[in-house]
Amino acid sequence: MSTLINGSDATASTTKTVRRTAQLPTKDVPLGILATTVAEKWRASPLPPLMWLSKDNFAAQVAAFVLSHKEADDTGDARTPQSKRLKVLDKTLDTSLRYVKGYLEEEYDDHEGYYGEFGIEKQGKNYKLPLGRPERVKALGKLLAALRKHKFDKKKYGTAYWQPLYDEYQPLVADSNETTGQRSGLVDQKDQGAAQVRKGLRSIIHHVKANYPDTWEAELRGFGFLKESFGG
Repeated sequence: MSTLINGSDATASTTKTVRRTAQLPTKDVPLGILATTVAEKWRASPLPPLMWLSKDNFAAQVAAFVLSHKEADDTGDARTPQSKRLKVLDKTLDTSLRYVKGYLEEEYDDHEGYYGEFGIEKQGKNYKLPLGRPERVKALGKLLAALRKHKFDKKKYGTAYWQPLYDEYQPLVADSNETTGQRSGLVDQKDQGAAQVRKGLRSIIHHVKANYPDTWEAELRGFGFLKESFGG
């Protein structure tokens, strides 16, 4: 006699959802805090060094990473006032250029033919100063020279107006380019340091598990790792 098993009597197979938690913080600041704590705890513990990483080397890596993060942030903060001021100046330059174009239109029938002398270039259907700031600095130099050449220098929007703008704009662009390059290099350095620190921390987690097979969770907590961040 066969026994029929309906859906309600059958043992339902369940799919267990595995929640994987991150082993390490994703943000640089908490990563630096954790790594600093772990480096101090490891140095004071009887847990031996790794074959590829000594306790002192790891502490040095962590210190360098924390410092590079601070330097990158400080450089970014220094850049903010420059960026804001450059945006204001760019808007002023773009707005004021129409007066120079007006002088040319009043003076010459083929006024657009003189735009190149004034650093003005065609962009789409319009004539403007270059978009790139280093190129814009060069264009402003040409504009100042052309204002004198075409006897517009004494007008309201002549050299007395444009020279102070150039004098402020040019060094700001130079400083901004230098700061941007410095920050880019510091960010790369920071990212490389973060990768090294993460590699060291993951190795230490496995090192603890291998040396304390029965009490590794408590040991890791003692090192500064949170239980929910132990990972696999």
